[in-house]
Amino acid sequence: MNRRHFLSSAATAALAASPVSRLFSRGYRPAADGAFKLLRSNVGYYTNRGGTIGVYLPGGMPEGGAIVDTQFPEQAQALLATLREQGTLTKLGVLANTHHHGDHTGGNGIFAELADTYVCHERAKQNLVDNLAKSEQAGSLPLPSTTFQSGWSTNMPDGKESISLRHFGAAHTGGDAVIHFENANVAHLGDLLFNRRFPYIDPGAGGDILNWAAVMKDVRKAYDKDTLFIFGHAAEGYPVIGTASDIKAFELYLKSLHKYVKKEKRKGTSLEDLQAKTTTIPGAPEWQFGERLRDVNLQAMWDLL
Repeated sequence: MNRRHFLSSAATAALAASPVSRLFSRGYRPAADGAFKLLRSNVGYYTNRGGTIGVYLPGGMPEGGAIVDTQFPEQAQALLATLREQGTLTKLGVLANTHHHGDHTGGNGIFAELADTYVCHERAKQNLVDNLAKSEQAGSLPLPSTTFQSGWSTNMPDGKESISLRHFGAAHTGGDAVIHFENANVAHLGDLLFNRRFPYIDPGAGGDILNWAAVMKDVRKAYDKDTLFIFGHAAEGYPVIGTASDIKAFELYLKSLHKYVKKEKRKGTSLEDLQAKTTTIPGAPEWQFGERLRDVNLQAMWDLL
């Protein structure tokens, strides 16, 4: 099968439920089948259960590709089984994580042993270590072999792609990375962007909801108008890929949230009353999915103000 017409659904998972997957499960319902789609120049994405996986299939060779984020063990195994079945990927040049959350790293044990380099931001590694220790799961997942502070890059073994990782500051967590496939001009944002879905914020891991909008503006300006972005999550009916216009819309949501909470707090509205009366954030009505996280966003902004 031509790689550019890669089958649209992956094999169902072969692994049984494991302690790691149970540890990292955060309420994402499993899809009946995963879906893989190529976007540009052998860069694509895989959706199943958890955060979107980015994939680079090396040109003309099954070794030296890249995986960005890994969902959970079952889903990672399903993707790997399909790639092996198609003969498109047997060994990785790079495994990269956008951040440490379990729905993005739970399948690292499937891919890390195949990778020459496993890389993430230094804070993301520390967050992963801390989370595993708190859950009495230390040693249950491989840890990154390479970390960085502001940026890291490498050329892929096939000579047809370069990959770069950049940290723009505290936002969703303190260790978020944007992972850019430079020749394809596709950038994986991880959970820096929840498309039309209320985002999750992790202050305990260094997240900063006040700084998040500034980070998104910097991200938008760092890449060009033709860059295609992969998002960590999207509301039902919305895509996990988009353009700078989607980043700008999310900036608007974050700024509107700040303005709204600040105004209500000055009026003397209690947090409980604010949460009770809020359906959407004034100025950003597209964000209306995920009621529990809407309340979390209101509280996170309230606490900082």
